[in-house]
Amino acid sequence: MYQLDAQSAREADSIGSYLTETGKYIGQFTRAEKLVSKNKGTHGIGFTFECAGQSTRFDIWTMDASNKHLGGFKAINAIMACMSLRGIAPAPGKVERYNWDTQQRETVQAEVFPELVGKPIGLVLQKTEYEKMRDGQYTGETGWRLEMLAPFRAADEFTAGEILDRKTKPEKLAAVMAMLTDRPLKKRAGPAPASAADRQATRPGAPGSGFDDMDDDIPF
Repeated sequence: MYQLDAQSAREADSIGSYLTETGKYIGQFTRAEKLVSKNKGTHGIGFTFECAGQSTRFDIWTMDASNKHLGGFKAINAIMACMSLRGIAPAPGKVERYNWDTQQRETVQAEVFPELVGKPIGLVLQKTEYEKMRDGQYTGETGWRLEMLAPFRAADEFTAGEILDRKTKPEKLAAVMAMLTDRPLKKRAGPAPASAADRQATRPGAPGSGFDDMDDDIPF
C-alpha cells in the first residue's frame, strides 16, 4: 500500500524549519524575485527570508499595471534604506519553486533583485490570519502566515526613518515590539472576491521610508 518515498521522508524532517511566530528576526533574504500578477499586471517582489536555519516566504506588491504606487512601495523603500541601497534593478537569476505536478522543488530561471539577497536585514514579522482562495473564490477556510510589518537595520536596530533622519538612538523598534501581537481576521469575505495582490496592496505598508525626496540628504 505504501512504498518508501525518500523525498517525503526528508521533507518530514523540515517541518520545524519554518518561521511561524510573531516576532523580531535578524537574517537575510535568500530570494528576491520579480513578480507580475497574471490577472491584473500588478508588480511586486517575492521574498524568502531565512533566520537561524528557519525560513518564511512573503510577497510585497508595489505598483499596479499603470505603475501607480501601492502600499508595498513604501515597504520596499524601507528595506532599501535599512540595507543602504539607493536603487535595485532586476537581473536574470535562479529561484527555487515547488512544482505541484511533480510534487518536487525545482530550480528555475527567473528575474531577481540580487542587491537584496545575502545581506543582513532585520524584520518584524506578524502572524496574520487570512482567508484562503481557490480559482479567485474564497473557500470559507482560513489560515495563518507571517507578513512583514517593518524592517530594521540588523547591526543596530535603527528603522528606515531613523536612518534617513540621522537619529543617534534607535527608539521606534522598541515601541513597535511593545504593541506587537498576532493579527486575526476582523472581517470575513465580502461579496466580491479580491486577489492576493489586491489585499496586499490595501494593507498598510511599513513605516514611511522618507524616500519622497531622494537627494544628497540620504546618509548612504
